[in-house]
Amino acid sequence: MRDADRSSKSRSILEQYSDLLKERDETRTRIRMIENKLDRINREGNVRDAVKGGLGNEQTFYIEGFPVADEDELKYQLNKQKRILSERESNIRDKLEAVEAWLNDLDDSRMRRLITKRYIENKTWYQVAIEMGKNYTEFSCRKQVERFIAQIHDSEHTKK
Repeated sequence: MRDADRSSKSRSILEQYSDLLKERDETRTRIRMIENKLDRINREGNVRDAVKGGLGNEQTFYIEGFPVADEDELKYQLNKQKRILSERESNIRDKLEAVEAWLNDLDDSRMRRLITKRYIENKTWYQVAIEMGKNYTEFSCRKQVERFIAQIHDSEHTKK
């Protein structure tokens, strides 16, 4: 793979990486919610409902039973979300490997640290600045990375 292609692909992956992590966490939250609903259905057991009918809709009938359809639907949703989560985690692992390979090829240690803290460790620019030391501000860290990425972008276009 050409350096420019690799750099462009890695930059794109870097920009998507933190969103992929959030998406994974959201999927995990949905799975927990579905599991909680399933637990509640199984814990509560039968449900009871009242319906009107009979002679002139004057009579009340009580229907009781286990909500099999609801349980089946939740099990289906749970399996679907687990498959989605598995695919997303696989995608995240692939992207992380690509980002780490790209980072390892960088000669600039400071830039590796900035990018790792912001995108891999998913820290705010303020947290990045604190960890980088007293000569860094949240603005300076963000601008350095933005300039670096712009520089990569510009060098890709001049090579083409």
